[in-house]
Parts: sequence; structure tokens; C-alpha cells
Amino acid sequence: MGSPKQLLSIDGRPLLEVVVGHACASRLDQVLVVLGAAADEIRGQVDLGRARLLINPDHALGMASSLRAGLTSLDEGVDRIVVILGDQPDIGDGLIDRLLDLQERSGLPAAAMSFNGLLHPPVVLERELWGDLMSLEGDVGCRAVIRARPELVASLASDRDLKHPIDLDTPEDYRRLQPVS
Repeated sequence: MGSPKQLLSIDGRPLLEVVVGHACASRLDQVLVVLGAAADEIRGQVDLGRARLLINPDHALGMASSLRAGLTSLDEGVDRIVVILGDQPDIGDGLIDRLLDLQERSGLPAAAMSFNGLLHPPVVLERELWGDLMSLEGDVGCRAVIRARPELVASLASDRDLKHPIDLDTPEDYRRLQPVS
């Protein structure tokens, strides 16, 4: 994209700041942001609010290394996490809270969005599934875990009121998100 996508402007704010703002506004007790490439540039331009910052020195090994870094930095008292991608600006605090509620009510160790029959982040994961995350390698994340074990995942289906948040992976994704003038 020519520059770190976490710094793309969304309504006049950096993309990552928008996403972290939603996480901080949710009922999450703690918010942890894991950065890798361009970490110094990003943290200099993004207000992380109450979030704690962790730099992943192994970021070149892929997304799985960032998940491992985040998990190993958590206190022993943490029993579940919500993995949120930093490139999904439409993930609101209400969606995060709905997923937390769904996971609690379901009795299952995970909850995720369901879109066209496939499970997608954001993902709530109880500690019993963290071993699955710790064993991942390369540019693989939670999606691999929840799709491999869907019987353990309560799904929140997207509908006309709850759209699946898009990932901003390409310049075309970003252009589609911008208002037409």
C-alpha cells in the first residue's frame, strides 16, 4: 500500500487508532496491541488510549509469531482473549461485546463471526484453546484454529443489520471504504 496500512486515514484518524478505540470502548478488561514491522512509525502516530503496547521482534516470521508474543505476555489470571485484526475498521465495541456475551452464554470455548458459512475474526478464545494458537507457524492466525474446530465455536451470523467487517488488505479495499464525493 506504499506505507503501513495501520496508518491509513479512516475518518481523519489512523486505521489502527480506530480499531483500538473500539476495543478500548468495549467491556474488555485489558487491551493489548502487538506491533511488528514499522512499529516505531506506527506508535508515533497512533493514540492507543488505555491499550498496552507490545513489540513483536519476530514479526517477520508471520502473524502466528504475533499471536504467540501476545499470549506469552498475558498474566496468568487472564482466562480468555478476543483476537481483533488491526485492519478491520468496522469492528465496533458493540460487536466485541456481543461476541463476549455469545461465548459466555454458549458454554463453548470460542465465539466468532460467521459470514457465508465461514468463521472469521474477531474471535473470543478461552485459555483451553491457546495451545492451538501457540502451535501455529507462519502467516496463519485464529482463523485456522476456529475453522479446524468449528464444533467449539459459537457463531454470530452476519445479516443485514450486522455486516461482516471487511479487512483492508488491498488498495481496492481501502478505496471501497472511502466515501464517494
